[in-house]
Amino acid sequence: ARRQKQLDGIFGRLGDLATIDPKYDVAVSTACGALDHVLVQTPEQAQKCVAFLRKKQLGTATFLILDKQAALASDMQKPFAAPEQSQRLFDLVKPKKDEYLPALYYALRDTL
Repeated sequence: ARRQKQLDGIFGRLGDLATIDPKYDVAVSTACGALDHVLVQTPEQAQKCVAFLRKKQLGTATFLILDKQAALASDMQKPFAAPEQSQRLFDLVKPKKDEYLPALYYALRDTL
């Protein structure tokens, strides 16, 4: 139970928190460097993770803070008209939980 409490709000690598049709995988992987960012709920959780990485000398990681992405929720809801014969990559990604959508939008935005 203690370990679970410590992990609450640390969701994992962004790329592992969504799925995409294999035919679009290369496009998303190429266009989205943020797939390797670690998604956490709060700045405090990101700070704890950084301290842990330093203490254990495990290298570095980039953290994406979900609470800071809340403002993007309205942007991702706006109508988007892709040019003919194209699709926005964000619309092709399926999150494992809807709460991850703002972070995925942050990473992909309106990339075609």
